[in-house]
Amino acid sequence: MSPKNLPPLAFVDVETTGIDPRTNRITEVGVVTVDGPRVEKWSTVINPLTRRQERPVAPHEITDSMRDEAPRFKDVAADLARRLEGRLLVAHNARFDHGFLKTEFDRAGIHFAPQVLCSLMLSRKLYRELAHHDLDSLMASHALTAPVRHRALHDASLVWQFWRHVHRALPRATVARAIEALLEGPLVPGHLDLSLIDRLPEAPGVYFLHGEDEEILVAATASNLKSRVQSYFRLDVISRRALAISHRVRNVTWRVTQGPLGARLQLALSREPALPARKARVPSALHSYRFAPDAVPCLSLVGLCGRSLRDGDDLYGTFESPRKAQNALRRTAARHRLCHSIIGLPEDSCEACAGRGPDQVPDCARGIGRLTQLTRAFSGLRSLRVPPWPYHGPIGIRERRDVYVFDQWQYLGTARSSSEIHDVLETRAPEFDVRVFRLLVKTLPRLPPRRVVPLGSSREQRVSPACAVLSSS
Repeated sequence: MSPKNLPPLAFVDVETTGIDPRTNRITEVGVVTVDGPRVEKWSTVINPLTRRQERPVAPHEITDSMRDEAPRFKDVAADLARRLEGRLLVAHNARFDHGFLKTEFDRAGIHFAPQVLCSLMLSRKLYRELAHHDLDSLMASHALTAPVRHRALHDASLVWQFWRHVHRALPRATVARAIEALLEGPLVPGHLDLSLIDRLPEAPGVYFLHGEDEEILVAATASNLKSRVQSYFRLDVISRRALAISHRVRNVTWRVTQGPLGARLQLALSREPALPARKARVPSALHSYRFAPDAVPCLSLVGLCGRSLRDGDDLYGTFESPRKAQNALRRTAARHRLCHSIIGLPEDSCEACAGRGPDQVPDCARGIGRLTQLTRAFSGLRSLRVPPWPYHGPIGIRERRDVYVFDQWQYLGTARSSSEIHDVLETRAPEFDVRVFRLLVKTLPRLPPRRVVPLGSSREQRVSPACAVLSSS
């Protein structure tokens, strides 16, 4: 949309109980609507309390009594939606305000999809010489005034003042080009350098979205880095998670790979200390149950780190601690009515053995009863089975110029020449990594056979296949 044909304007600010719209709520809304010479100002305090929430700290000058007597957002949602309908929503760090408003409107059952412009990004485009573009800095730089800060209507009025200042102080064409560029692109958070988006390559890889102090908010793979990161900030396809954290993004970093497998592998191998918890958690030790039918009990917990999965053991599950392993086994025992003494759980909690004397051998521990229990255990654990390495030795997986070398579900390294493959094969294998293991279990069955080349189990067997991998890539 050309700035010459901009819709009516609405300058908006919200005050909130926190920074995450999924768990925090709006406490005040301020709106300045502009229709030519007609300017209308509206604001309301919002009672953010829900039954499960503790009383949050009130924003500046909002007392508890004011908030307690104020309406809930759902009570003013229809009126606010009417005021904003058909208008260009202008806000400072607009991703934040838009995220909270959209989440609250969604809770109220009202569709909210306005066109949005960030005045902070507009300032960064028009006043590149300024070191800071927050409202306090703009007040000092452009002689803007407000009786108090961090009240919704006063801050919305500051944005309206800045808008008028820009149009008075700068050539109309300069302002129009800046507005048009912002409206055509994604709505990025105000603290993110737009040139980072422009520099993103149109190539596969893994990307990281950083918040304050380089905290990693998002770590993910993409077949096209530029397109994927741009779409993360689009309002028409935004997810609830992106809505909650996108306004906090301050930096983007990335690593280009040869293809999607390389990107997933890079993400699996990431050891960034600030990675999101669900991506970053790498257990210090992994455990699995070894099934031995002739042993009593038939299951024993073994460590996976440094262990070969081709040694003939029948292993089930990958657990981060003995406690989690035992909890999983208890659930399996309850589901399949397994005797605790046979599988190695404390006997005093086994219903199947209840009522026997202290010196009596339970029926399920001998003869047909034991065989029945072993069959049930094997059936119940089947979905957790850790498959043995399906090759006679290491393999190379081709992806354009790269060859990813694996052995025993472990990643050994990446090579681009025969000599590099030889060097990778001679390196000491790393410890078992459950994320690489899960990646391979999921990926190997889907790969075309021509991309997987066995590299043999001895030095003599490795040379020829390695050359074949590279000559055909």
